[in-house]
Amino acid sequence: MATAEPHTAGSTRFRDTLGGFRFWRRTRPFWGGLLTALAGLEIFGTTQMSLGALAFQLGPTGFLSWLIPAILVTCGLLTWFKPQHRILYAVVAAVAALFSLIGVNLGGFFLGLLLGAFGSALGFGWMPDDHLIVRSDDEQAGDPARTPPSAGDRRSSTS
Repeated sequence: MATAEPHTAGSTRFRDTLGGFRFWRRTRPFWGGLLTALAGLEIFGTTQMSLGALAFQLGPTGFLSWLIPAILVTCGLLTWFKPQHRILYAVVAAVAALFSLIGVNLGGFFLGLLLGAFGSALGFGWMPDDHLIVRSDDEQAGDPARTPPSAGDRRSSTS
């Protein structure tokens, strides 16, 4: 008589989902995108509050307090979903994070600036692992290491 608990479909589904998320996370600059998006959210959050008597709103009706966080969140999400363009998004996010220093409450009271700079650096420096990348059939067909030899290339042992 076995005393182990039977596996349920729910626990297997959870493991499959968690394994799929881990694979997705490892095939893109996840932490760089996350920190960049969090920088945008933090900078936007600081536009709605003040640190004692210290609060700045520059530009016509605080337009930069909407624009810079939107750029950072967008760059963070695009870093996740388009990792092949990560360098462009990292540069745009770094410039937006630096501009937030003078444009929006001292860069979200320096925390958003630091998150944005560090997140864009992580996105810029990320390199994909070749063994984790799933290639399409078209890419595999063009790869000579993955294509089987044709019938004319095989040498017969009866020669």
